[in-house]
Order: sequence, then structure tokens, then C-alpha cells
Amino acid sequence: MSDFTEEFPARLRTAGVVGAGGAGFPAHVKAAAKAEFVIVNAAECEPLLKKDRAILERFPEQVLDGLELAMRSTGAASGIVGIKRKHRELTGKLEKLVRTRRNVSLSLLGDYYPAGDEQCLVYDVTGRVTPMGGIPLDAGCAVFNVETLYNAARASQTPVTEKFVTVAGAVRRPCTLRVPVGISYSEVITLAGGLKSAFSAGIDGGPMMGKVITDFDTPVNKCSGGLVVLPKDHPLILKKSLGRPVFSRIGRSACDQCSFCTELCPRYLLGHDVQPHRVMRSLVFSGAGGELRSEHALLCCECSLCSLYSCPENLSPKDVCAAAKADLRSAKVGFRGSSIDSGRRPSAHPVRDGRKVPVSRLIRRLGLSDYAADAPFIEHDYRPSRVRIQMRQHIGTPCSPSVSPGRTVRKGDVVGDLPPGLTGCPVHASIDGTVVKANEIYVEIEARR
Repeated sequence: MSDFTEEFPARLRTAGVVGAGGAGFPAHVKAAAKAEFVIVNAAECEPLLKKDRAILERFPEQVLDGLELAMRSTGAASGIVGIKRKHRELTGKLEKLVRTRRNVSLSLLGDYYPAGDEQCLVYDVTGRVTPMGGIPLDAGCAVFNVETLYNAARASQTPVTEKFVTVAGAVRRPCTLRVPVGISYSEVITLAGGLKSAFSAGIDGGPMMGKVITDFDTPVNKCSGGLVVLPKDHPLILKKSLGRPVFSRIGRSACDQCSFCTELCPRYLLGHDVQPHRVMRSLVFSGAGGELRSEHALLCCECSLCSLYSCPENLSPKDVCAAAKADLRSAKVGFRGSSIDSGRRPSAHPVRDGRKVPVSRLIRRLGLSDYAADAPFIEHDYRPSRVRIQMRQHIGTPCSPSVSPGRTVRKGDVVGDLPPGLTGCPVHASIDGTVVKANEIYVEIEARR
């Protein structure tokens, strides 16, 4: 292909580059779109996570190379690095570097949550509000995570076989590491000095949006941002572990409709019609075990601010909104054509800046003050004896195994793929070795001895 706008997205797909800071949206889809701005999401607002900062400290040139490639592919006239101003030494270094790049600038952000929400980021760096029910591309912006652009810059030389992760919380040596995709979290914890207590659970991802895991044999994948280890009886673990019958029953009996969940909702403050307090109200009308059909949940981004910070009763509006969205999907109800699809252009709330939640205050509210230590980047020479490469490491269609047990593979070989035209991209071996298992969930590779 001679046209870069076709060649670059194809390169990203072949290399398996996906969003490395969240749900794993395939990067080639964004790179094939048209945009006026390409924004580097370096906000990293999840408490305790440090991996994006570690990448920018060590590989800023590669990240900026990835940014320029994305600008060229999308036709964007401007590239913007959105990063918190509190990182003074790093931002000073980046200020010098962006001056050597054409049409690239730095946008300094406050230390609030969720500054890394892509729609909040778009507004903070461009002043544009993403349309309700839309995505940043609808506002002329393509948003990429730091690590995604680092991988994009390397895509012509190597596929994605490694992952940067922060290991924080109740471990002996909080740190940020670069590890092979498919390594287990138990091995990552060992590299972080081990657990402080055997009575521990983990949050796969940040404390706000991550999922609780109790099985540390869970493999690291291309979307993993980090692991926060906490005692199993920590209030955050208990809160995030509540099932739907429990949080629904408690919410139905205790919600007093104060509306704090709505008043502090980041998307509501951008002018979107998401109202968690009205979704909570629907619990009363649905009855025990009933379906939730409140369309005011449809635009919830599930940042968890309402559940883990705003609610004075310690209820779970985010979980109720997520349950309502699931029920609406089952009923084939989406935003388009819903009662909240008014067609109006949203505008940011006039007091939005005054309702931003400082991360320092959020850390105290989450009970994480004792764990708010730095997590410096650590080099290591650990080589796993085996890895499990998951077939679903991105939004869209999961891969199917393209290798069978007994097959010898080298690092970088494709071990799972999907037909062209489907949303997704291949996954690759992260070590040299022999395939010992291959199924629709994962491909397990034993290291060559």
C-alpha cells in the first residue's frame, strides 16, 4: 500500500495494537478515521497507577513519534498531550520536546478525577463537548493512551508482546514493570516483593474502574493497567464485590434522592442527560428482582465517582446504572430514539470546575492513604516458565486460536486471529516456546528450556 492512511492502520492491526489504558479499542479503527486533533491521554487519573508516567519518563520520543504517525494517518492538524501539571519535572521535559515537533503542544490539567475520561479530556484541552451518545471522533478528536502510541511507534518493528503495569497497594515494593503479556499476576506480585498479607484480593485496573479478582493466576493482557492489592476486608474490596441483589436491595431501601450522584457526575457536568439519582429512584418502581428501564442510565460511563465518592449513604449508583444499561440492551433500547435523545447540543455546566474531585481527596475517601506510595519503574530479567495469551484482549470479536498443541512458536508469532472486516486484531506469543493448550479462551505456551 502506498497510501499511508491505509498502510498505517493495517500496520497497527497486524501488530495487535489496542487501547492500552482501558477497554482495548483496536487502534487501527481510530487511525483510519478523520480527525482535527489527536490527543494523547496522559492524565492517568486512577489513584495509585503510574505506568503512563513511567513510559513518558523513559520513552517520550517514541510516544511523540506515535502521536505524529496518528496525526498523519487521521489528517489531524494538531496533536495535544494532555497531562497533569503536578508532574513538573516531566512536563518541563515534554515542553522542550514538543517544541521540536510540528503542531504538537502540551495541555496541562488539574489533578482531578476523572481527568482521563476521554470526553472530559476532549473538553479540557479543546473546549469541545462530545455530542450525547457520541464519541470523541464526533467532536473531531482522536484520543489515544500513552502506551498505545508507544506501541504504535514500534508497530513496524514488533507486535505487542509486552505490557507496562503498576503493582500497588499491600505489596512489599510498589513498582511499575514491563512484563510479557500472559504472565500471571502472582508472578507480577513476586516481582513487587510479594504480598504483605496472604489475606489479600486485587483490583485489576485502577481502584475506581477496576474489577476485583481473588485468583492471582489471572493473566496480564494488553489492556491491563495495573494491579492494586488490598486486604480482602478492605471497604473498597467489599463495596466493589457487592452483587446485584444486594446493592439493589440496599439502594431501594436507603436512597433519599439527595441527587449528589448526579450533581457530581462528570458526564452530567458536560451537559449530558445522565442522572444516576433518577436511575436509583427506578429501583423502587421495579420491585425486588425487577428489570430497570430508566433511560437516564444510558450515557453513564461507569467511572464509579457516584458510588465511591459522591453518595453520602455509601450506595452504588454506578452499579445500578450498569444494571439498567444491561436490562435496556436486553430490551434492545439504545440512546438513539430514546426519551433522552433530544437532539440538543450539550454544553458544560457553569459550575463544572468547582465540582471537580481532587484525587488527593478521593484517595482519602477510598481508604487508600496508607497505600499512596510512589511506584517507580523497575528493570528486571525475570523470564516466565509459561504464559497464557487470552483470545479476548480487545473490544469486538475475540480471536480464535491459530496454533495447536505441540506447535513451536517464537516471540511475536500470531497465536490467535480473526477474519478481516471484524472489529479486533490478532494476539501474539510473548515468549519462545511450545504451545501446550489452545482453546477459545487462551493459548498456553511453555517456555523453551
